[in-house]
Amino acid sequence: MSKSGSKKKKTSNKKLLALSISLSAIIIFGFITYKMLFQNGEIKFSLKAVIVDQLSEHFPNATFIARATNLLIDAGFSVSYFSSESVDVPFYKQLVEGNYGIIILRVHSAVRVGEPLVDFFTSEEYDGSKYYEYRRDGLLSKAEYFEPFGQETGKFYFAITPKFIERFGNFPKSIIIAMGCSSLNVSGMAQAFISRNAKAYVGWTNIVLANDTDHETIKLLDMFLDKNATLASSISATDRHNYYDPNKGIRIISYMDFYPVSQSIGDLKISDLIAEAKNPKTLFTGADQLSFLIANCKPRERQN
Repeated sequence: MSKSGSKKKKTSNKKLLALSISLSAIIIFGFITYKMLFQNGEIKFSLKAVIVDQLSEHFPNATFIARATNLLIDAGFSVSYFSSESVDVPFYKQLVEGNYGIIILRVHSAVRVGEPLVDFFTSEEYDGSKYYEYRRDGLLSKAEYFEPFGQETGKFYFAITPKFIERFGNFPKSIIIAMGCSSLNVSGMAQAFISRNAKAYVGWTNIVLANDTDHETIKLLDMFLDKNATLASSISATDRHNYYDPNKGIRIISYMDFYPVSQSIGDLKISDLIAEAKNPKTLFTGADQLSFLIANCKPRERQN
């Protein structure tokens, strides 16, 4: 009788242990899910910056690149630079992995024909046999390059769409400076970046010439990075440009602006963002939480 009772007791303890392990697993993953779905962990601004120079092939400007780089370095950023030959479709997918605080996009952009959307050019020539799924899902478009107010060239490139940013993007508290034509003509591309955690987006309301966008962007960076002016004040320091479009016989006014339009975004200062980036506070990530719970919530066999 005693042996039989002992076996039953051991079997009961094993069942209890298995139940305890299962319950612990449910608690652990339930806690992680709750943290991920219902609590927003703090996201810190990054002291890394990138200059994407897709214009370098047709409109090289070493002076702009040197000046922008120096302003960023002097403000405390490490700077990465990518010239035109690097800017293909996979490059934009990889851009998210850099965790950049400031992203300067010196790239062609244009309003899509017949649609209120702005797309960003790559340097990869269009090939109808490539990226079928991306094209089918609206992540890529076919974009023709020609200079503002110039003639059509018949040379086409892949361009990324707002849906591309929404699909692959993650830009934690990043400031996006889109230097191309009409980059803020409509808010679709800007909203795509904001929806993927960017803090602010700066762009042009209409067509802009390469030399003009270079000149005004340096003004913006000088005010924002060197003078520690607010984002709104920095943009106000840039000039509007008045162009005559001979093809349409009209004048066009173009200027830089920011998105989203709010007091808090307009009041952004680089000093505040840098102070946040240098905050030694350690973030408790989901992976940290899982490791902690596993280490501290191990099921224990009951002592008899």
